[in-house]
Amino acid sequence: MSTNNVLAKEFERLATRNAQLLHTDEGEGKSIAESKEKADEFDANLTRLESLKAQLESVQRFDEINAWSTTPERQAAAFADDPTEKREQRERNTRRSPGAELVDNPQFKAWLNEIAPGGQLSDGTPIRSPKFAMKDSSLMNVKNAAVLGGSTSGGAFFTTDYQNDLYVPYIQPTLTVRDLVINAQTSDDLISYPRAVAHVNTAAETAEATTSADPAISGASPGPYTVAAASGAKPEGEFTWEQITAQVQPIAEGVPISRRALMNAGQIMSIIDDQLRFDIRQRINTQIMVGNGTAPNIRGIRNTTGILTQAFSNNVVETLRKGKTKVADTATGSGRIPNAAVLTPTSMETLDLFRVGGSVATDGPFLVNPFGDAQRRLWGMTLVEEPGMTASKAVVGYFRDAVLWDRQQENVMIFDQHKDFAARNLLYLLAEWWGAFGVLQPKSFCDATMA
Repeated sequence: MSTNNVLAKEFERLATRNAQLLHTDEGEGKSIAESKEKADEFDANLTRLESLKAQLESVQRFDEINAWSTTPERQAAAFADDPTEKREQRERNTRRSPGAELVDNPQFKAWLNEIAPGGQLSDGTPIRSPKFAMKDSSLMNVKNAAVLGGSTSGGAFFTTDYQNDLYVPYIQPTLTVRDLVINAQTSDDLISYPRAVAHVNTAAETAEATTSADPAISGASPGPYTVAAASGAKPEGEFTWEQITAQVQPIAEGVPISRRALMNAGQIMSIIDDQLRFDIRQRINTQIMVGNGTAPNIRGIRNTTGILTQAFSNNVVETLRKGKTKVADTATGSGRIPNAAVLTPTSMETLDLFRVGGSVATDGPFLVNPFGDAQRRLWGMTLVEEPGMTASKAVVGYFRDAVLWDRQQENVMIFDQHKDFAARNLLYLLAEWWGAFGVLQPKSFCDATMA
């Protein structure tokens, strides 16, 4: 029997009784005031009727709320108010059933305590707590007590707290190679830029002119003639450039995913988005350093004609310093002072474990402070760790003499037109970058062997 029916029957019984109390049992038309006992009973019933009326109205409101909250229109409106992709899971976790709300309602608890203070309904039906075994389960239409943990028994009611927001991303080392070079933009498919080939620095102190006469020319026809320097003439430098053309190339990565996965696990979209973007950025850094230039590869620094080289010299510290010297020396390099060195993780480890005594064994303390969190530097150069760098190699250089052109920065797109994905409810997530890279001055870089 439903709660609503029990309340209604109790209300009807008391109303009928009060109607009877309005007249004497003998039907002699005596007033209720003639009997103090009947008057007291009438007042008590009237108070009880008012309480039952409020409880009936409360139950009715619960029923109306329950019917309203389960309509498709209400559910759609609730989801529309919550734009986050986790709303369905949150709604499931926080929604309380009307039955649970009714059980916790103070009025319902008070009524239940009144009609069944000893666990018995007025008609004698026992109210059994789920904490105790059911001796006569037929009274509650339960055939078997749920005592097992299987999926067809008690285990069907077990809940699982899925902490899907806590995931371990793939290894993501710090990426700083791209930050070393100039980052520019382009809207074309081809990049044409001048690359320095040679330069003679003739800068010198020059005295003021003492005469306005033209420079003296000597020599017999047909020459050669000798032209004397004009008074106060400034020295002329020598430059040689070549025109280089670089084609914009794509770097891309895609992954298929089901539409259901995106619907039921909204956070997976941000996970994949972040990871795809990271993969693209990591590959860009690798191509900047070691791309071979064969389309669609970018031509990286190590494969650019004209860069300097430095053989291994005793240890990594000495080798890097000699590479810096070659770049900074105008007789061998561009004269630029190198601002960074890019090393492999293995070479960086060797450097980190290098000791003041001159080895990686036990000769004194570490050269690099292992407890510092500042950017590591050596010989005035920022040290950058690049997993994609060629093994046993490092590049020392003035990295502002290289440019990365972005035509389209890394972007993630979603398609359902891939193959027959639309018919199979599959989506294709594609991350893509378009750009080009060029070295403006090859002699600003030195390729060093680290072992």
